[in-house]
Amino acid sequence: MDNKKIKYWIEISEDDLETAEILFKKNKLLFSGYLLQQSIEKILKAYYQQKLNSFPPKTHNLVYLAEVCGLFDELDKVQENLLYQLNPLNLETRYPEYRAKISKSLTKERLSEILKQTKEFQEWIKQKL
Repeated sequence: MDNKKIKYWIEISEDDLETAEILFKKNKLLFSGYLLQQSIEKILKAYYQQKLNSFPPKTHNLVYLAEVCGLFDELDKVQENLLYQLNPLNLETRYPEYRAKISKSLTKERLSEILKQTKEFQEWIKQKL
């Protein structure tokens, strides 16, 4: 893990996760969810960088990232479901017509579980690096 680019992705993934936790505690659920998505996107890009030794694609689609770096087939159902839950929290939180819908579905209890799973997923990837 001495590659500077991989370290970069890991550090910003950890930053996003830490900020998501702070926002969660402040009841800022929509933005917490957004940063959870960002955290997983960046840890997947770290994995991509290491495995394929090239700059990751400029995409926010977590499922696609997991597929193109060969990781998707290793995911269990919880991890796979997490990627599908996090995917819309990136782009859709930016548009007014989706924000209200996502805000209603993103309860404190649901986001608490997503936060827990995100931490576990991030650690799982970091162990693979």
